[in-house]
Amino acid sequence: MLKVSAKKESSSLGADSFPWITLSFIFLAMLPVTMIVPVYKEIIKDRLGGTGYGVAWFQSSAMLGSFLFSPLAGWLSDKLGTRKKLIGTFAILDGFFLALLPFMPNISSLFVLRFLEGGAHIFVIGLLLTCISDREKDQTSSFYNKGILFGLGGTLLTLGGGVGQSLGFLGNKDPLLPFFVGGFILLILGILSFFFLEEANLKKLKWEGWQKTKTALALSPLLLVPIVFHFVDRFTVGYFLSSLNLHLREDLGFSPGQVGGLFGVMFLLMSILSLPAALLSRRWNSISLVWIGSFIYGIAQASTGFLNTSSGLYTSMIACGIGAGIMYVPAMRLASSLAPNGFNAVVMTVFTGLGSLGFLLGPLVSVSAQDTFNRIYDKTLGLEFTGILYGALEVLLVLGTLPLLSKILEKEKDKSIF
Repeated sequence: MLKVSAKKESSSLGADSFPWITLSFIFLAMLPVTMIVPVYKEIIKDRLGGTGYGVAWFQSSAMLGSFLFSPLAGWLSDKLGTRKKLIGTFAILDGFFLALLPFMPNISSLFVLRFLEGGAHIFVIGLLLTCISDREKDQTSSFYNKGILFGLGGTLLTLGGGVGQSLGFLGNKDPLLPFFVGGFILLILGILSFFFLEEANLKKLKWEGWQKTKTALALSPLLLVPIVFHFVDRFTVGYFLSSLNLHLREDLGFSPGQVGGLFGVMFLLMSILSLPAALLSRRWNSISLVWIGSFIYGIAQASTGFLNTSSGLYTSMIACGIGAGIMYVPAMRLASSLAPNGFNAVVMTVFTGLGSLGFLLGPLVSVSAQDTFNRIYDKTLGLEFTGILYGALEVLLVLGTLPLLSKILEKEKDKSIF
C-alpha cells in the first residue's frame, strides 16, 4: 500500500510540476538542425560539386526521413509506454549522424545519411512536443487545456530555430564547425534525457500501424484542417531554405552569418509571438488566428523575390515572422484539441511528420519552379514568380477553409477548450 501511495503521489507531483526541462530540450533540439542551413552551399556545392537541386535534396532527404519515421515514433512510444527513453536514444544517434555529414565522400552517401539524421530527429522533436501535449490534456494537471505549455513550447521551438540560424556565423571561417557544435549539443541532450526528462504515467497501447491514424481522422475529420495548414506552412519554408538561400549567397553575396541573421529574424519573431498567440487562442479561437497569420505570412513571402536590399529583405522577414508567430502555435493547439481521446501521440507525431513532408517537397518544388520560370522568362523573373507561387498557397488555403468556421467552432465548444 505504501508503494502504491508513493507512486500516486509522484504522479500527482509530476502532473503539477512545471516541465521546464522538457521545454528547454525543445529549444536545444532545434539549434543543431538550423545552424547548418547557412553553410549548405559550402558543403554541397563547393565541396561535392552539387547544384541547386543538390541543396534542395539535402534538406528534403532529411524531411523524407522525418515523414517516414514520424508515425513510427508515436506508435512505438505508445507501445513501449515511454517517451524519454526514445528521446534520449535518438538524440544521441542524431548527434552522431549530424557530425558525420560533412565527411561523406559523395552526394549519394550524403543524402542517405541525411535521411537517417532526419528520421532520428523527428523522434526527438515529435516526442518532446508529445510530452507537452500529454501535460495539456492531463486532467490532473494544473496546465490542463490552458494553452500555456503549447505557447511556451512553440516559443522555444521557434526561438531555437532563430538562435540556430543566427549561429550560422560559426561557418564564416570553417563550414564544418556548425555540424560539430550541433552534434555535441544533441549528444548532451540525449544523455541528459535519460536522467532528467519527465513524462506522464503512460499506458502501453497495442501496435495498430496506419490504422490508428485512419481511426483518428475518421473520429475527427476536421483534424485535416490544422494538419493541411501545417503541411503548407512547412512547404513554403522550403522556398526560404533553397531558392532564396542560394539567391542571397550567390546573387547578393551575403555571408553565412548575414543569411543566418536574416532568417533568424523570422524565427525569433515567431518565438516572441507564440505564447501570446496561444493565450489569445483560448480567449478567441485557434482557427481565426491561423487564418490571420497565414494571410500575413503569404503576402509577405510573395514579396521576397522582388527585394534586393538588406532593409527590404529584413522588412519582409519581419512580416513573415509576425504572420508565422500568429499562426504556428494555434495550429498545433487546434490539432491537439481535435485529437480523439487516446490518440494524442499519434496525432501530434503525424502533425509534425506531415509538416516534415512539406519540408521535403518544398525545396524541391521551389528549385524546379524557379528553373521553369527562368526558362520561360529568360532568367529574369524566376525567383519573383516562385515567391508569388508559394505565398499564394497560404492565401488560397485560408480562403478555401473559411466555410468550415462554424463546424470547427462547434467541435471546439464540445471539447470545452475555450
